[in-house]
Amino acid sequence: MTKSPNSRLQSVERAIAILKAFSLEKPERGVNELSRELGLHKSTASRLMQTLAEGGLLARNPETDRYRLGIDLIGLAAQVTSYLDIREVARPFLRQLAEACQETVNLSALDSGQVINLEQLVPHARQIKNVGRVGRRMCFHCTAAGKVLMADKSEERIEQALRGPLERFTPHTITDPDLLKRELAHVRQQGYAVAQEELEEGLNVVAAPVRDHTQRVVASVSVAGPVFRVTPESFHHLAAQVIETATKISCQLGYKTG
Repeated sequence: MTKSPNSRLQSVERAIAILKAFSLEKPERGVNELSRELGLHKSTASRLMQTLAEGGLLARNPETDRYRLGIDLIGLAAQVTSYLDIREVARPFLRQLAEACQETVNLSALDSGQVINLEQLVPHARQIKNVGRVGRRMCFHCTAAGKVLMADKSEERIEQALRGPLERFTPHTITDPDLLKRELAHVRQQGYAVAQEELEEGLNVVAAPVRDHTQRVVASVSVAGPVFRVTPESFHHLAAQVIETATKISCQLGYKTG
């Protein structure tokens, strides 16, 4: 008897649930264990897991009769990584943020110790000069994006970055290594960074981290605007919007929240 489309769809949904039940904390799962956890009949779970193993998506340990994720998943994941362009993923979220806050929004990354702007969205009504064009390189210590990106690095990497002289761009630029280390610790604690006229006078910026599937910070999202609009009183509200956008982009890159 031919199974109905709904029956086949249910099998796919159950197979997806089985694959997602594996994690770093639980890399090996048994049939009985998953059938109870997912509310499946033992024979159904066994049949699905055997089929996934035949397809290379699971692998059975013959000594324990338990299953692990299969080697073929690596090839599938590599294909996703190869075409995943963070700018393409981020652009619609950046556009929404730019329209919501009516300020310039940047996507930035760290390259050879410098911050480079990968993407920029500017609301039509907010054409501001010198906010950091695409491709522009900046020092990490005087930008909100740079603080966010550097705060995720190891203590050794931070110490190395602070060995050279820190250039002063404005009277507000932090050039004291000890002060900057305390600033980076504060960024890690609160989850976002601010730069108050530290790169350019009259310009304030709020930034938050973008993470990939390994939870590593790979980019930052920032909102930049003149001091009379992006005021210290607005930082907390802007930070919430920037963090929300950065988290949405992170989830698209495979980051798991919670």
